[in-house]
Amino acid sequence: MRNDDVKKWLGSAESDMELSLKGKASKKILYITLCYHSQQAVEKSLKAVLIHLDKRYPHTHDISVLFNLIEETNIEIPNIIKPATEFTKYVIWRYPDDIFEIEKEEYKHVIVIAQKVLKWAKSIIKKDNSKLF
Repeated sequence: MRNDDVKKWLGSAESDMELSLKGKASKKILYITLCYHSQQAVEKSLKAVLIHLDKRYPHTHDISVLFNLIEETNIEIPNIIKPATEFTKYVIWRYPDDIFEIEKEEYKHVIVIAQKVLKWAKSIIKKDNSKLF
């Protein structure tokens, strides 16, 4: 059961990452929307790691909280992915009054970090369970 849940969370993270990587396929797509999907990819990747570790987590979108929970299991968060803690701000975009401007360069930075988080999460899970991959 746990492996199925891990696979579902990673699959959902990969889906969000793919959407984010599609970029501005039209002028109607906002960079904030793409950053939101990157944030979701990060959040879901980290939750997959926590499920894999049998570590409970609260209903949260806060990347810092998820990193802290992972660190409680004696797994170190690499410095290269720690900037993902800033992605929590992209969750509030869902309401038109809360939309803020994102430039292309910020979007590019976000997808690079998000891809690194997803890759790291998979490596943590794969160490213990190569059947998922």
